[in-house]
Amino acid sequence: MDLNRLAVRARLRSPWESIDLGVALARRQWWPLFVVWLLPAALVFGATSVWLWDSPSLAIFLVWWLKPVYDRLPLFIASRTLFGESVSVAGALRQFPRQNLRDWFAWLTWRRLSPTRAFDMPVTLLEQSSGAARSARINVLHRKHASAATWLTVTGAHVEMFLSLALMALIYLFIPEQVEIDWLPFLASGELWLQWALNGLYLLVMAAVAPFYIVSGFALYIGRRIELEAWDIEIQFRNLRQRHQRTEKQSARTVVAQLLLLCVLGLATMAPSGSVRAEAPRTPEAARESVDQILSGDDFHRREKVDGWRLKDTEKQEDEFPEWMINFIEWLESLGQDDDREDEPSSYGSLGPLIGGLIELLLWGGAIALVLYLLWQFRDPLRQGLRLRRRPKAPPKAAPETLFGLDVRRSSLPADVCAEVLRLWRAGDQRGGLGLLYRATLSHLIERYQFEFGDHLTESECAQLVSLRQQPADGGADEDMRPVSGTLATFVQNLTAAWQQIAYAHRAPASARLEQLCGQWQEVFADAH
Repeated sequence: MDLNRLAVRARLRSPWESIDLGVALARRQWWPLFVVWLLPAALVFGATSVWLWDSPSLAIFLVWWLKPVYDRLPLFIASRTLFGESVSVAGALRQFPRQNLRDWFAWLTWRRLSPTRAFDMPVTLLEQSSGAARSARINVLHRKHASAATWLTVTGAHVEMFLSLALMALIYLFIPEQVEIDWLPFLASGELWLQWALNGLYLLVMAAVAPFYIVSGFALYIGRRIELEAWDIEIQFRNLRQRHQRTEKQSARTVVAQLLLLCVLGLATMAPSGSVRAEAPRTPEAARESVDQILSGDDFHRREKVDGWRLKDTEKQEDEFPEWMINFIEWLESLGQDDDREDEPSSYGSLGPLIGGLIELLLWGGAIALVLYLLWQFRDPLRQGLRLRRRPKAPPKAAPETLFGLDVRRSSLPADVCAEVLRLWRAGDQRGGLGLLYRATLSHLIERYQFEFGDHLTESECAQLVSLRQQPADGGADEDMRPVSGTLATFVQNLTAAWQQIAYAHRAPASARLEQLCGQWQEVFADAH
C-alpha cells in the first residue's frame, strides 16, 4: 500500500465528512460500480424468475438477501481506484469468484442484517482477517464510527424506498391523460407480470443506490484507519524527506552556478566598457499614453465565468392541484366512513378495512419499536434506578510497582514508616524522608482503597482523585469502591503539596511541618503499623 498514490488528502475527518467523501468518490465512478453490482444481481434475478415464477415475493427476497455477494466487486474497484490503480469492469468481473471466497457463509447468515455492513466489509475483503483477529479489529474500528455506519445503512434503506416510489410516479407521469386506468383494482389484481415488473424496478433502484452505500462505508473505514495509523503524519514525514533530498541537490547545483557566475563577472569586469547611450526622457503625454495602453490590455480586463446553484426567481402563480391527488384524498376520507347507501356502491369498500388494519398495525409496530429502543438505550440508568441487579465487577487490575519513579510496593516499605522518615530527615536526607512518606501513602491508597493510579497521572491529579471519593453527606457511596474520609483527603492534599515543593522546587518544609505530617499519617493509617 503506497500512501503517496492516495487519491484523496489524508487528514482527520469526522464520520459525516467521510461519508460525504464517499458520496463524491461514488459519483466520479458510478457507472462501473453500478454495472459490476447489477450484472451478478441480474443473473440471480433471471434465475429466480425461471425457478420461482409463481413466487415473485420470494424471488426478490432472495435477490435482496444476496446483497453482500454483489457488494464486493464495487468495493474492490473503489479500493484500487483510491490508490491510483485503474480497474475495468471486465477485470473486476473476473475477480468475482476470488472476492467471494472468504467468509461468504458468515456474511449470508448471522452478519447479513448487520447495520454496519458497509463499514465492516473492508476488514474481510481488504485486510483478509477472520476469526479472533477480525473480532479484535472490528472492536477497535467500532469505538468511534459504528453509529455513523448504522445511520448510513438506515439512510440507504430509506433512499431505496423513496426512489422506488419516485420511479413508479415517473412512469405514471408518462401515461397520457387520455388513458383512463382504475389504479386500485389494477394494483390489487396481483398479476404476476405486474409483480415481476415492480421487482425489476426495485432491482434497478438497489443497483443505483449500492455504489453510494458501499463507497461511503469504505470511506468511513479509510477515515478510521487514517486516525488510528496516522497516515497524514507519515505522508508529511515522507514529503519532508523528499524535500530535504531535493534541497541538498539544489544546494549543490546552486554552489556550482554561483562559481560559474563569479567567473563570468570576473571576465566581464576585465573587458573594455562600451559607450552607454542615455535614453531620452519621456514626456508626460507619452507616459500617459503608455499607461493607457497597458490598462487597456488583457491583464486588466480579465473575465471569469463562475457556475453555481442559486434560487430561481419565479413569479407567484396559482398552480392547479392535480385531480388524481384530490381523488386519492377523497378516497382516504371515505375509508373511515360507513357507506350504507345502496344507490352509490363503492368498488373500494372491501379494501378499506384491510388498508386501515395495515396502517394500524404499522403504527403499533412503530410505537412498540420506539419503546423497546428507549428501554435498551437507557438500560443502565433504569437498572441502577430500580436497583434490579449490580453490574458485574470488573477483574481487578494489577497494582503498579512504581509511580513517578517511586517504588510503591508494600514489600519495599519499612515496618515503622514514620520512624524511618524521621531518621532520614535528621540524617540530612530530607528528600528521601519525605519521599518515603509519600510513596507509603500511595501504596496504602492503592492496596486499601483500590485506587487505580497510573503513570499518565500527575501527583495533583492523584490527590484530586482521592478528594473526589470522600464519604457523601447522605452516606450513599459506590458499593464497589471504599470511600475515604475528609481527614485522609486533606492529608493527601497537604503531603502532595509538600512533596512537589521538595521534588521540583528543592524547597524542604520545616521540621515541625514534617512531624505534623507524620502524626497525620499515623492517624489516617492507624492500623498500618
